[in-house]
Amino acid sequence: MSSVRDWYVTLRATNVPTVWADVLLGAGLAAGGTALDWPLAAVLAGISCLYLGGMAFNDAVDIAFDQSNRSTRPVASGRISPRAAMTAASALLLAGFTSIAAAEFGSAASRWTMDAGVALVVLISLYQWTHRRSVILAASFMAACRAAIPIIAALAVSGGVPVTVWVAAAAAGIWTVGITLSGRGERGGEPNAGSGVAWFVAAAFATIPMTLLRPSGDLAGMAAGLLILLVAWIPAVHRRYAAGEAGQAVGWAVAGVAVLDSAMLLAGGLPVFSAAAMVCAAITLGGQRLGGGGS
Repeated sequence: MSSVRDWYVTLRATNVPTVWADVLLGAGLAAGGTALDWPLAAVLAGISCLYLGGMAFNDAVDIAFDQSNRSTRPVASGRISPRAAMTAASALLLAGFTSIAAAEFGSAASRWTMDAGVALVVLISLYQWTHRRSVILAASFMAACRAAIPIIAALAVSGGVPVTVWVAAAAAGIWTVGITLSGRGERGGEPNAGSGVAWFVAAAFATIPMTLLRPSGDLAGMAAGLLILLVAWIPAVHRRYAAGEAGQAVGWAVAGVAVLDSAMLLAGGLPVFSAAAMVCAAITLGGQRLGGGGS
């Protein structure tokens, strides 16, 4: 019989705050304080549901692999049935898309907001059906899923996607490639693909165009963001990976998405949004103590 904790682990609920940070990234860069309206809330809710639904979908289709390599997971062990997991995934994906579609009715929203939501659902599905076949496909589709989030947020709150949002989305995608690579072989069953540190470092330098391209760009904020990423966070991920603590390394790398978002927002002269994104990172790390993080 499944418990609340079983569903918490299956849905990787501890990592949801990282997608909140991605939404704040796109909304903040596109519209600043004017983004704080109901369409932003609709996107936050929708993206949260899509993330949770994607995780349930993942465990439902991965049951054979998990039974061989991660047999204690709720679906693999039988505490949650594959049918229940897929039902939850379908309901959450539908709810997520509906919420994003509703955001298109906002006064400043683009008519492409709903279409972008459809594209994200397609990307989630493509990842689920291909990720065990190829590490390249896995990294590509997962990166595209993460990059789509700030783009959707920008469309919903400002009606367009500024250059800074495209750059930030690319950086989030690059960081996600690093997570995907570091997560391969985390619990056995597939070749180890490396720590992903080079990808994290590359993504960190997206703080520079945030300062250069935004009128409110903050040089001191850019320097602080780079220091946090290059001197503190990325080395912390690498140390855990080098010590053989792959699970912890992946958990810190996942939380690091929100740290990257915070650094880019700080470099872009948006300290309040930056602080909110850093809070998302802290919530993610705290939640990982309860389990349910990682890949």
